[in-house]
Amino acid sequence: MTGNILIKPSVQQKFDSVMQSGRILFFSAPCGFGKTALANALLRGHRTLRLCADAPDFTLRTLPKNWDVLLIDDFQLLQEQETAQTLCELIRANPARRFVFLSRGVPPAYLTAFQYTGLMTTLEPDDLLFDHEDIRNFFASCKVAVTESEINGILKESIGYPLGVAITARQMSDGKPFSPELTAHTYREVFAYFEAAVYNRFDLPVRRLLLELSLFEDFDMEMVRMVSGDPRAGERMDWLLRHTTMLRYDSRERFHFWAGFRAFLLWEMDREYTEEKRKALFSRGGLYYELKEDYARALECYTQGGDHTRVAELLVRNADLHPGMGHYAEMEKYYRGLPETEILASPSLMQGISMLCALAMDYEGSERWYGELKKFAEHCSRQDAAGKQARGRLAWLDISLPQRGVNGLTETIPAVFRLLTNKEVALPSFSATSALPSIMNGGKDFSEWSKKDDLLYKTLRLPVEAVLGRDGVGLADCAIAESKFEKGEDVTGRMLSLLPQLNEVRNRGTPDMEFAVSGLLARSQLANGQAMDARRTIEVLRECFAERGLTRFLPNMDAMLCRIDMHTGDLDAADAWYREKAPCEPTHLNVMRRYRYLTQAMVEIMQNRPDAALLTLSPMEPYIQNCARIIDGIHLNVLTAITLHRKHDKRWRKRLTAALDAAAEYSFIRTVSVYGTAVLPLLVALDWDGDKKWYKQLMAAVRMQAAFYPHFLEPRLAPGEELTPTELQILHLLCADKSNAEIARIMDVKLPTVKTHVSHILDKLDVKRRAEAKTAAKKLRLIPDDL
Repeated sequence: MTGNILIKPSVQQKFDSVMQSGRILFFSAPCGFGKTALANALLRGHRTLRLCADAPDFTLRTLPKNWDVLLIDDFQLLQEQETAQTLCELIRANPARRFVFLSRGVPPAYLTAFQYTGLMTTLEPDDLLFDHEDIRNFFASCKVAVTESEINGILKESIGYPLGVAITARQMSDGKPFSPELTAHTYREVFAYFEAAVYNRFDLPVRRLLLELSLFEDFDMEMVRMVSGDPRAGERMDWLLRHTTMLRYDSRERFHFWAGFRAFLLWEMDREYTEEKRKALFSRGGLYYELKEDYARALECYTQGGDHTRVAELLVRNADLHPGMGHYAEMEKYYRGLPETEILASPSLMQGISMLCALAMDYEGSERWYGELKKFAEHCSRQDAAGKQARGRLAWLDISLPQRGVNGLTETIPAVFRLLTNKEVALPSFSATSALPSIMNGGKDFSEWSKKDDLLYKTLRLPVEAVLGRDGVGLADCAIAESKFEKGEDVTGRMLSLLPQLNEVRNRGTPDMEFAVSGLLARSQLANGQAMDARRTIEVLRECFAERGLTRFLPNMDAMLCRIDMHTGDLDAADAWYREKAPCEPTHLNVMRRYRYLTQAMVEIMQNRPDAALLTLSPMEPYIQNCARIIDGIHLNVLTAITLHRKHDKRWRKRLTAALDAAAEYSFIRTVSVYGTAVLPLLVALDWDGDKKWYKQLMAAVRMQAAFYPHFLEPRLAPGEELTPTELQILHLLCADKSNAEIARIMDVKLPTVKTHVSHILDKLDVKRRAEAKTAAKKLRLIPDDL
């Protein structure tokens, strides 16, 4: 720390390295990052010759001799070839001297040789941004009082931008608290600085280009040309990349603005561009994304541009390309934003909004839109192409709507098959799995079909495959193998005949079926005690899907890997999934994520957080009941029973009985046995009076899983080691760095009592020191991560 200039340790280290064994320190950052003040502070005590490339008398030909360090400011303006050659000769001819260059642009190509040989070190914007500790130290150097929560707020608003932090500190120096009003004033000062120091120095065409691109989070050169309509856009972008560091370039050959500068440009645009001009720019951006078939971004742009007609057209096209994939939930805001007249004019949009309402558990709304589609079809003649499309969409909904169940499908599918054969309807594509690793429990729950799976396999295989088209390739063989698997049968032979079909599935079918087959393989490997093989199966498929851009499957694959981690006792990996990828959205159920909700509840059980697990599970109950999700219902009841049992709540018996009754009705074994050692004590304690033969088979399967995975869903704290409510309160205070005396005062108890509680807490957490207790408590999710 030097005065009010903060020298980060990492920056000091790089400076020292250059002074000892390097030649050049190159500062490459936008204005306001404190390059000049920081360089001056670092060079204090060194004989420094300071030059500015913007000075009228700037020259490198005649320099005084008494200097050790040459500092050149505004280095980005040093562009003449002759001057560049002179500078390189100067560096090579003076190995004992050092050079510090301050630039708003990137290092020029003629300095590349020095960088490759390790003689030049570059300090980029990320090296100069302040972190939490830097802000604390900076305020301390300014003698300005600031709380931890204020530091967090300053870091969030300033994103660590040094100028923003410095202005905030100056404003708070007279005792003002950090507030929205103070933040707004800081933004105004920063933006005024950008305007005077950067923006107004650009030519008018460059300014226009910057403003028009600021509407978009990222862009490539093709988009730059299309949005701006500027024939010299490439030339101007090249100039910006060489002379500034406001533009960032990523590995996907796309650009984005540094966040602080983009905020300024959007502020500037509000002052200079009319709403009509902004809408026109969004429409150009929408056209660019539409041509790239990136419909999500195109829809966002067209919505921002107020072009409802284009939004409707794109939703129709997207529904044709990606039916049943859960895309309706992703596109919900665009459907909801359309006028009803637009929806009523399109069979595809009526189909989409009906499915969207169903996924949102608005079954009344779903049936209402189904009825509107039916009216549309009835008002069209048999020869009308729109009527044919409407009838095809109705047939699609008859098969796909989740609230319809599967009871009527044995009649519906053959009927639709006849209509297809007679060319009376054309069907959109289906998704049998909805990106889940299951046919039996994918887009529909086929438990009813499982009761007579052999018969249906023989009679419905051909019509099902014909109706589903590409989505039906491999479906029948995978479905019957999964049905037998759920019933506890050995499906090794079926898998051996199914796996060779994967090439056909990849070539003629869909990724959904590929995931279903691989998912069944992994589940059977896990059931046979081959957890590492199961992990490898999913990891290989995940890598393949990621390379192919099939990102919609990855969250469920990650949840599968988390379940394998819990089986093998890798609790840290399960915790990591929970922190980074679990849905954690109890107030907004997305039924397409139910596999992840169940996984989340398992982790919460493992973390010994029964109330959290119940909170995760309970919103799923109406969906499971309304849509006859038998398999999901069994899983939910088993997990709820395990959770209630650990809370010593007697209602666990009712839940487990319901799970067993349902499983026995459909002869399902593995739906329950997968919980192994976690459900075994409950089964032993429950006096279930159902099918004895089935129950005996179930108990054998459960005991086998318990032997394979003896610690599955085992809580990190055993029931006898659970913290009492008082101990939990004291743990929170302990982790907030309160002393025993402070805890005693807050809790209004005697000091020896606090010491006894702290001792019990350390014993239960299996740690020796208070500092270790905080780490253990976070790992066990006993305290928030930010405490």
